[in-house]
Amino acid sequence: MEITSYELEVVDVVEETADARSITFRVPPEAGADFEYRPGQFLTVAVPSDVAETGLAARCYSLCSSPGEGGAAGDTLTIAVKRTADGFASNWICDHLAVGGTLRVLPPSGIFTPASFDADLLLLAGGSGITPIMSITRTALARGTGRVTVFYANRDERSVIFARELSELSSAHPDRLQVIHWLESVQGLPTQEQLRALAARHLDDDAFVCGPAPFMKLTVAALKELGFPRERRHQEKFVSLGGNPFGD
Repeated sequence: MEITSYELEVVDVVEETADARSITFRVPPEAGADFEYRPGQFLTVAVPSDVAETGLAARCYSLCSSPGEGGAAGDTLTIAVKRTADGFASNWICDHLAVGGTLRVLPPSGIFTPASFDADLLLLAGGSGITPIMSITRTALARGTGRVTVFYANRDERSVIFARELSELSSAHPDRLQVIHWLESVQGLPTQEQLRALAARHLDDDAFVCGPAPFMKLTVAALKELGFPRERRHQEKFVSLGGNPFGD
């Protein structure tokens, strides 16, 4: 089945940290149904490239917004993009994409999303892995009844994406949301034993893990040690895109 791509207009760009931006797109009314999404899903975007044969480099970026947030019609959605040292697409987006610009985008996809927001959730993120975790957290607090625990690991305080919003959500939902910040500059890298000790207090929760590969490997190993069943243990995985998903 052919997938239709769309040119979406950028309506807001926010500098979340020195090396991370959140990008908000407006969805045209005729594409509204195609851009309905579940929290935790991602967008595939096309970045101009002189190297790729098609002139486009396809990359996947998770949505950090919550479905229905974008006004009465839910007509906007937001991704977050963090620069990486050799990341052609992330650097192009952070350097060139501005309000009024456009980007070619495929409709949302992905299965990194809770089955129920009435369940208690243990959400474990490292670095830019907070992006889908943020979407899940926002939605769970707005629509569900379960408790949410967010463990968020970063290099230092300046690296914390969505720091202000996480603080505001914690203040607004003190009985349902706990945010645990882990800073490498203060505590060192989290160990499997430390992650296991944290998760041991949430054995009945649904666990979601997103972040750099070493962080996910360590965290999933800790969950497995505790006997988290596969159906309650989720990790986000982006795979290399074969060919050109935009059909050019």
